[in-house]
Amino acid sequence: MKIGSKVYWRKSSGEVIFITPEIESENARETTKDDDMGFYPQLKGFDPSQVEVLQLTYQQYLEDFQRAKSYIVNPETGKMEFVYIDGNGGATPTPQAPFTDQLTELKARQDSAEAALLTLMDVTTHA
Repeated sequence: MKIGSKVYWRKSSGEVIFITPEIESENARETTKDDDMGFYPQLKGFDPSQVEVLQLTYQQYLEDFQRAKSYIVNPETGKMEFVYIDGNGGATPTPQAPFTDQLTELKARQDSAEAALLTLMDVTTHA
C-alpha cells in the first residue's frame, strides 16, 4: 500500500507546521488527524482546532517540494502554493500553484487550442 504525505498547517496563516513521511508498505494503514497529533512530536502542543491537514497522494508534488524555496497552504483555498528559487534575483517571489499543476493546465490548454485549430482548418478547406 502506498500512502502519501499529510501536510499539517495553521488555519490562520497557511504556515506549514509538519509534513508526515510517505509510506510504502504492505502493513501501512491510514491514520487520523488525532493519531498523528498524538504520535508526531512536531505536532504536540498544537490546538487541533487551529490546525488543518491536507492529504496528498503518494509522491504528489515530489518535484515541487525539491525545487521550492518555501511553501504554504493557501488558507482560502486549502491548496499548496510554492515559492520557487528565482535564478534571476528578481523581485520578492510570491507563492504560486505547484509547477506540476501549472503544467497539467498548460497541456490541457494546448490540446484545446490544437483541436480548435484543426476544426478551423477543416472548415476552411471544405468551404
